[in-house]
Amino acid sequence: MKTNNTPAIIIGSIQEFYNGREPEEIYTALEIDKNCFDGWIRDFGDIANELLKLKDENETLRTMFTNLSLVNHSLRNSLDSLTRKDANVLDLLLKKRSKANLSYP
Repeated sequence: MKTNNTPAIIIGSIQEFYNGREPEEIYTALEIDKNCFDGWIRDFGDIANELLKLKDENETLRTMFTNLSLVNHSLRNSLDSLTRKDANVLDLLLKKRSKANLSYP
């Protein structure tokens, strides 16, 4: 039996089990017996499950951030475009005013 399994290997193997990998494949790959793996699930199963949930939540948050960044970028481009157009209109109005072609009510 292999005794140099690190916590990362233990948690990873439990996550593989939760993701559908056959337990016999895990036993064989890690060179452990069923009782050892059952003990790992009992001792570290909650941690592995929480890590899987956090990974899913992290992926969701990354997707949300990406989408919001794209929307923000699009809105900034639209605002910059409107600002440039407004500046051009303002310049035209100031030119007309200086030529006395523009009257105010």
